[in-house]
Amino acid sequence: MAQFTPNHQTSSTRSTLVLRVLYTVLAMMFALLGGLQAMASGFEFVQTTGRAVIMHQDAEQEARMMALEDALYTAALQGGAEINGFSIITTDTAIDDHFVVRPASRILDYRIVNEVVEEEHYAVTIEAAVGDLPDAQCQARGHSNVTVYAPTIRVAATAPAWTRQFADMAMRDVVMMLDEQPSLNVQVATGTKLDPAALARSNDAFDYTALTSGRVRVGRGDYAIIPQINLFGEVTRGFGVSNQRMTMQLNLRLLAGEGYETLLEHQLTKVIEIKQSSLIRSLDVVSRPKRHAILAEMRAPIAGYISEFATKLLCRPVRSTLNYADGTLTIPLGTHHGVGVNSLAVASGTDTPWQILRVSAAGPMTATLTPLNNQRQTAGLAGQAIEFMELN
Repeated sequence: MAQFTPNHQTSSTRSTLVLRVLYTVLAMMFALLGGLQAMASGFEFVQTTGRAVIMHQDAEQEARMMALEDALYTAALQGGAEINGFSIITTDTAIDDHFVVRPASRILDYRIVNEVVEEEHYAVTIEAAVGDLPDAQCQARGHSNVTVYAPTIRVAATAPAWTRQFADMAMRDVVMMLDEQPSLNVQVATGTKLDPAALARSNDAFDYTALTSGRVRVGRGDYAIIPQINLFGEVTRGFGVSNQRMTMQLNLRLLAGEGYETLLEHQLTKVIEIKQSSLIRSLDVVSRPKRHAILAEMRAPIAGYISEFATKLLCRPVRSTLNYADGTLTIPLGTHHGVGVNSLAVASGTDTPWQILRVSAAGPMTATLTPLNNQRQTAGLAGQAIEFMELN
């Protein structure tokens, strides 16, 4: 009987192959985790240095571009890497590994910090913003400046006449709770009806009303609020029983300053039982809600409603347009609007996906911005729309 003699070289080769494959899987897992961590953290600033050999005297510019490419590639790898690889066994049973490493993140913008020739090498150091722009759904800007104008109160004929005073009380609650929100700087102008057309026509320097009593205007970057409350009733009948209900509709209309275009309408609807009529009159009298209970029902949801509105307003992105004059980029927003030194803004890019700008100086109503890439022509950014992704 023939005996089988194990091939120790083949067994060793297979063990080595298993170890190599395991190493490849682990490397890919760590790279994937690194990429996920970078995506979860939004973006970050990293500083890297790339180098390239100067092949001959006339190749310095070529070496500079290769060094810059190396620095950008290294910066992109800081956000994680995607590794694809495989191992093959050649005819002489040797194992050959093949790996392809790709950055898992992208460079949003960058600037050259330093470049120098070191003997036969060209070195370029960059600072890059790597990753993804943070979610702009909520920036928590710190505060918003709002002016509350005269409210609109409408009580339909189908609602009981005595509910008019309840509507007034509910509206006072709305204005008071807006004023109490810590994230809102509120100017109460409930004695003034907002008329954007009249404000656009008048020149405060020559207008009699503006010179004597003043006109309430809302500046750029601030907001106007017009509260509204509607009350109407309805009666439903069935099986000898009729139910009278009242519906309260609250609405806060948010308008942008200066142009007064509507940005948001925040609404609340509350249905309240008023009375029930049936064949048993004594039971109807006992079960009928008291007026103070009806008022309490109207006022109960207002606190949460105002808090939701303040959160929505606080999360609105801060946008502006860049102005250019005397070599400087400015915007008509400042600390009054939550924009401070080192706040970060973003504009559409040309050679990169985005252009990142940092606030270098800020006053109450104006701010100066500097592009991250200081090699860009700032005049070319004039008129660009920007959105702040980080406020101080």
